[in-house]
Amino acid sequence: MKICNGIGKRFVLALVVGFAFSMSAFGQDAIDRDDHVLSDGKLDDKDLAAVVAVAQKHLTKMTDAALKKAGDELEEAGIFRPMAFMVMKSEKVQEMKLGEDADGAPGEIKVLMYRAGLKSIARRKEIHGAVIAYPGSVEKDGENIRALVLEHEHRLGVSGIKLIPVRLDDGEASFGEPMSQDKPFQIFYDEKKEAEGSGN
Repeated sequence: MKICNGIGKRFVLALVVGFAFSMSAFGQDAIDRDDHVLSDGKLDDKDLAAVVAVAQKHLTKMTDAALKKAGDELEEAGIFRPMAFMVMKSEKVQEMKLGEDADGAPGEIKVLMYRAGLKSIARRKEIHGAVIAYPGSVEKDGENIRALVLEHEHRLGVSGIKLIPVRLDDGEASFGEPMSQDKPFQIFYDEKKEAEGSGN
């Protein structure tokens, strides 16, 4: 299995750069996070460095785990199934398993089940971060390309989607340059209703 030129490092670098520029806005946005480092709406350089280092480490670990499992499944069966990983309070990366009743469920339903399960665990403050990976596609140069969709969230205020092109040549899986998209929080925090934000 090949991962294009250290995809994990570029993935996290792109995430962290965007994260650093948006942190002051996060301190004032409409998200409830009483246990968050930004709960007082202030962030100095020391806070930012600590937040970035922790989030980077956790997201790298989860991304590597998801890419490895997806690559192994691709090389074995030509496809990969939806999957989810989380960083526990012990700092260990653990795969989330669905119950046996989910075995025959369509991929879209499994993704919803992962989101619901991770949200329940996150609200009990048992995990630091989570990723959900599933098959998708991305348009590049007018062509639809097979991709791995990676939804990621971290309790320190990071949320986004990475679209990672996938290739399978002669039984060997490889992953291309990731493309980023914004994503609202679905696991760790709730966006307040727009009406609350407008004061109506």
